[in-house]
Amino acid sequence: MTPTACVDESELGDGRDPGAYILAAVLAPDGSEQVVREDLLALKPRSAKKLHWTESDGRHRARIVAAITAMPVTFVGVVAVLDVLTRRERRRRLTLERLLQELMAIGVDRVVLESRGPADRLDRQHVDALRSRRLLTDVRVDHVPGTAEPLLWAADAMCGVIAADRQDNGQHRLAVGVRLVVHEEPR
Repeated sequence: MTPTACVDESELGDGRDPGAYILAAVLAPDGSEQVVREDLLALKPRSAKKLHWTESDGRHRARIVAAITAMPVTFVGVVAVLDVLTRRERRRRLTLERLLQELMAIGVDRVVLESRGPADRLDRQHVDALRSRRLLTDVRVDHVPGTAEPLLWAADAMCGVIAADRQDNGQHRLAVGVRLVVHEEPR
């Protein structure tokens, strides 16, 4: 069976990587999802609702990367760098479009995006537009709260790894190695 891809986003927005929008997808082989979820749950601090890269210190980030590299998962990331005046939603749409195309190309038939609450409707509108243009076929796109799906936490970690690598801190990127494929969306 074709794996489900769980997707999270990152946008620093603080001048460290102006105009960059990152989406990362985690793919776990069919039958291994529950074991991966349990391993991710073990990494979550007791006081936290979910595992979150930006809320982790350097030592915890290293533990997250070490644990993830021991899991049977792969990652696909897309980075779109646009003019800083480009609206956030436009950056997201362009990045999501490219990621969905990359995931379709490898046979993914379901994509789970971390819910953004009411803004989920913007994603649904964009997915509908992609379908009407026949750029998206045979892929189901759902939204799930970040607290409800631990696989989203691994995607969040890969967004952090990609962002750090873009800022010349590639130690975590090197640890993940070829299991993370990053595509640049030129604009």
